[in-house]
Order: sequence, then C-alpha cells, then structure tokens
Amino acid sequence: MAELQLKVARNVEDGVFGKAISNFSKVLYSSGGGLYNFIMNTKRNSVVKLFANYQNATSIADEAKRNQVISKYEKAYENYINMLEKFVLEIVYNRVQKKIASLKENKILSLYYEVNALKGNEYVEYKNRRQMILLDMDWDTVLSTKNESFTQKYKAFYLYNMEELYKASMRHCAVLLTDEKSPNQEEKYEKIYTLVENYIKAVLPYRDDLKNKDKILEAYKNFVTTIDTYSKKKSDEIKRCKVLLEISRELFVYSLPMIAAEQCFLNLLDRTRTALGNSFIDAEQFELYQLLLDLIESYHANILTQKVYWDTQTERDEHQKFWKEFKEFKNLERIDYDEYKRKREILFITYELKSLKKSKKKQDELRKYYIDRMKQLHGLRQFKNKCELKSGAWRTRRRVKVEEEM
Repeated sequence: MAELQLKVARNVEDGVFGKAISNFSKVLYSSGGGLYNFIMNTKRNSVVKLFANYQNATSIADEAKRNQVISKYEKAYENYINMLEKFVLEIVYNRVQKKIASLKENKILSLYYEVNALKGNEYVEYKNRRQMILLDMDWDTVLSTKNESFTQKYKAFYLYNMEELYKASMRHCAVLLTDEKSPNQEEKYEKIYTLVENYIKAVLPYRDDLKNKDKILEAYKNFVTTIDTYSKKKSDEIKRCKVLLEISRELFVYSLPMIAAEQCFLNLLDRTRTALGNSFIDAEQFELYQLLLDLIESYHANILTQKVYWDTQTERDEHQKFWKEFKEFKNLERIDYDEYKRKREILFITYELKSLKKSKKKQDELRKYYIDRMKQLHGLRQFKNKCELKSGAWRTRRRVKVEEEM
C-alpha cells in the first residue's frame, strides 16, 4: 500500500497537475513578486491612503463621519498586520524549512516565535512587539523596492505607529516595575534598556523632527556599540544600561515616569556597589568605582534636580546642598581639572558613606574601600593635637596617698 501511494505521489509530481501545483507554489511563496506581492501592495497602499485621512480626522466636525474614517483606518491596519503575519507563517516559514532563507528571514522567524510565546502570559507585550516586528520587516521592504514618493508617505505611517507602540511598551514596563515582589525583577529592568536600544536602531535614524537626534546617535555609537559584549564584564553591562537610561530621559520623558526612572537608577547604583564590594582585582575595582561616581552624578543630574515631590523636606535640603557644592567644584573643571576631580570624588564618597550609614545592608568591604580612597585624597578631617606638655613633677594618686601615710 505504501509503495502504491509513493508511486501515485511521484506520478502527480511529474504530471501536468503536479507541475501546475509546483508553479503555483513558486508564485505564491515568492516575497519579491507574484500573488503575494500583488495582495501585499493592495493592503499597503490602502492603509497608507487611509492613514492620511486618519491624521485629518480631528478636523472633521461631524462625529459620525470622524468615527467612520477612524474605523476604516483601524480595520485596514488590522488587515495589513494580519497579511504580514501570514507572510511570516507561510512564506518565511516555508523558506526556512527548505533551507533557502536568508539570515534576515531566519531572524524574523526566530523573533516571531519568541514573541508568540508571550501570548499566554504577557499579552500586552506580545501585542506590541508583534506589530513592531512586522512593521519593521515591511519597512525594509519598502525602502528597498519602492520609489521616493511612496516611501515618504509610508515613512509617516511607519513612524507614527512605531512611536505609539514603543511608548505603550515603555509605559507597560514602568507599570511592571511597581511589582517589587516579582522574582524576575532584573528582567523587567533589562526590558526597558532593550526597548530604548531597539528604538534607537529602528526608529530614531528616520526621525527628522528631533533636534538632539545626532547627539543621541553619537552617544549610542561611542558608549554602547563600542562595549565588548563578549567579555561579560560587570562594569560593561552596567555602563550600557547607564547610557541607555540617560538617553531614555530624552526619548521617553512621559512614557517612562520619573518614579520608574529613579527606580532604574537606584537599581544600577545598587548593582555597582554590590559588584565593587565583591571584586578583588584592583583594576576591576577602580573601573567599577569610577563608574559608581559617574552614576551618582547622572542620578542627581537626571532625576533629583528635576524631582518635584519629596518624601521629606530633609532629603530635599540635603540634595540642594550637595548639588550646590558640586556646581561650585564644576567651575574648577577648566581651570584646574585635577583639583576638580579630587574635590568631586571627596564629595561623592562623603555622599556614599552617608548612604551606607542609612542602609541596612552590611557592606564593610565597600566602606573600607571608600575610607582608603579618602585617605589617598586627603579628604578625611584632620583633628588638631590639643595635648600640651607642661614642666613639673607629676605623681599618681596612689603614690601621693602612700607618701601622705608615711
């Protein structure tokens, strides 16, 4: 029976009907042309056209017409996303199975299944990341195949939706941070840094309306892409997170609230202190120590100077005093850089020693390291020797008493 089925299958493949099916499959499973290209162009053109009307929907006075325009666009957008997903599940999957897929197609399929695994546990994250992957995939197709006129129209549609998706994802991550009892707390912080990095790669280069775009891209290029990810050094991991968190204060001011950003900075400070206390290599210790000083400055500059609501008035007064002293030392930076670095370091170590005193954790190694640095910088308070030597014979009470009895 098995031999008969195999014979029939071979005859079908070799026959006219088999060749017709094979040719149809080639047309259907071709991302560069054929049936898919025709359907995809139709969906893409429709959603871009309706998006232009959707942007002007707020100016429509009639509520019924306004809702109709919005409804049409949302339906077209959903159909467009579903078509892109079908492309991944059928065409890309088929090419991967036949081992003729490119590296990019393999990556897309891998990312899709990674995101799809979140559907049951984290539906909000799944919904947002699914759209990000599909839109980013089609944006690359548009850049490589479409003319300048259509690319500009699609660019407006792409940037608008990607902005909304990234902001929604960032807000969702900020909400997740409120659950401090969760066992995977570090993963939640990493999601924020990954979101910022993905945004810089996928969206920021095409945003012509952002004034600080070149500055942010330069900072990312100099301080993140140059990090050796293979070394797995703790200082490199923390440095990457620090730079991305600083960039997030410019890109996601409202999507990542001040409370969540402060929580991220405090987490990085705690990670750095722990790594410094557990390190026994001098070079690694010094690198972590310098990173800790930079984190303290960044924390005060990006968070505490902009903080409006404080738990107590004492904390606010302490910060203002600290920041006032730092700005005075900052004036020395161009005049005497070495003296500025010395005073800055003493000020920050004093701040750290006060923080350790308030902390409930026992960090004796870290405290000892700070005091040793203060001794090297001559930052410890010098007490005057008030003992004076006076002339005369001095006797103990016991000796005086014996002499009196005699």
